[in-house]
Amino acid sequence: MKKGLLYLLVAVALYFFPWLFPNSYYVHMAQGFLYTYIVVAGLNLLVGLSGQLSLGHAGFYAIGAYVTGLCTVAGMPFLLSLLLGVLLCAAAGGLVAMLSLRAKGPYLAMVTIAFGLLVEIVANRWVEVTGGPAGLYLPEARLFGAPLGTVSYYWFIAVVALIVTVLIDNLFTSRFGRTFRAMGNSEVAAATVGVHVRNWKIMAFAISACTAGLAGALFAFQNAYFNSDTFTFDKSILFLVGVIVGGAGTRLGPLVGTVVIFLLPQWVQSLYDYHLLIFGGILLVSLIALPEGIVGGVERLLKERKKLPPAAGEESSQEADAPSQMDNKAGAALTVDSVVMEFDGFRAVDDINLSISGSEVRGLIGPNGSGKSTTVNMLSGVYVPTQGKLRWKGVDVTNYPPHRMAAAGITRTFQNLQLFHELTVLENVMLGFHMHYRTGFTANLLHTPGFWREEKRYRDESIRLLHFVGLADKADEQAANLSYGQQRLVEIARALATRPDLLILDEPAAGASMFEVDNIVRVIRKVKQSGISILLVEHHMEIVMNVCDTITVLDFGKKIAEGDPAYIQSHPQVIEAYLGGEEVTQLVVGK
Repeated sequence: MKKGLLYLLVAVALYFFPWLFPNSYYVHMAQGFLYTYIVVAGLNLLVGLSGQLSLGHAGFYAIGAYVTGLCTVAGMPFLLSLLLGVLLCAAAGGLVAMLSLRAKGPYLAMVTIAFGLLVEIVANRWVEVTGGPAGLYLPEARLFGAPLGTVSYYWFIAVVALIVTVLIDNLFTSRFGRTFRAMGNSEVAAATVGVHVRNWKIMAFAISACTAGLAGALFAFQNAYFNSDTFTFDKSILFLVGVIVGGAGTRLGPLVGTVVIFLLPQWVQSLYDYHLLIFGGILLVSLIALPEGIVGGVERLLKERKKLPPAAGEESSQEADAPSQMDNKAGAALTVDSVVMEFDGFRAVDDINLSISGSEVRGLIGPNGSGKSTTVNMLSGVYVPTQGKLRWKGVDVTNYPPHRMAAAGITRTFQNLQLFHELTVLENVMLGFHMHYRTGFTANLLHTPGFWREEKRYRDESIRLLHFVGLADKADEQAANLSYGQQRLVEIARALATRPDLLILDEPAAGASMFEVDNIVRVIRKVKQSGISILLVEHHMEIVMNVCDTITVLDFGKKIAEGDPAYIQSHPQVIEAYLGGEEVTQLVVGK
């Protein structure tokens, strides 16, 4: 209700703006502000949420302008031309994403720069179609046959901007927004809960390109004329500056960022000789003083005021039995057959055979550098073995990527915590249900009744999982604010939300206090009782010996022993691997 009232107040303000400022200059400036805001809002989804950098959005802006303009010149209705321009921008965004999927950081930026420059060159040189520097003259925009004058066109842009705001805000607060944020935080962790990172990257680019193309089309018809000089590289930089200065990944950031990049130059323009210096100085100061952007910095200050110290030593009284979705698990059926993993000729894992079946806790131990992490990465799909086969329930899963492993029933936690720190504890666990959601993009975009029912269902199930690990009272806390051991439990709860048959725990007690270790061990035993098989990689030998049914020991990439805890404790090769041979053993034990 509060959000709806806010949108209503904004709509009223937008409607009455031409009456309050009955000057064509101000109305034109308001038009420019709104379509610039649309680009920045869409780019914020890409940069702020999914963590992908684009320095070529002026290219999508140009495509939207030219496609819509040329189609209208050819006699197509304005609205239909606008729709076609937006769809072609979405296709172009998806294509750019596919071409740059393996690129990250500066390399991704270079791909998008190349795209933007390519569009700029085509717009400038293909004079027969685009008009080049001479420009393209357009007919007056018409809506259902009625001409759109200066004020009516402003109202049209205002309606479009308000709709875009509502839809983007809906994405922010849906599982799509959570998934984009998770992907921006850690692609590997997102993949292990079932997110197909490649497809979601393409989607993020397509959505962002849509908004840029829409804004470009609205710009094109503002004066019924534009030329190729508009779509230069500095326009892409300006859009990105709006996202960063406003606050990447924040909901109000695009609005504040647009004020800075669009209105601020207008306000200092009277000081013509110094306005660029003043504008640049303000940007520099804001970036240094507020690296998270204006809105991000304000939000951080507010959070720090409310932040409470993590209660590492308090035991939650809300721990519960296994939720219903964890009952009656059949356990694992995994076979690792002569697996080898090489890196540039070095064998990190050398001819390992391993079998896990039924509901058991299998320990995987060994000295540092023995191949444990490499083995875990292979079993979870992060690495593809150089040789050998992985079979899961009779199916060859050797080449499965992490999201397919998760879909098959194998998921993991990480030695180095991979929580999505920008999400709350509850949102982290809800993301674990990613594969089980059934509502699609449209339902999440429009927040349909089906969307709300599904959100409630998985919110309730996530709360039950937090009860299971004893953290239900921390559901609304920012994940980054929890103690280290509590964050480990959140990661386990998120993994359990995928409904796995095999849960790989990679050093779950690392960095935790003794009290937190006891809680983690208690949760591991409860997970085993629910029927889920566990592969436990751990350096705490006390935990391994007390929890595991069978233990496999690696050393220099080879399996040197396997058996129950008593057998492993007395195995000479295991003792030698850990203590360094007979001479060192005698020195340590004093015999």
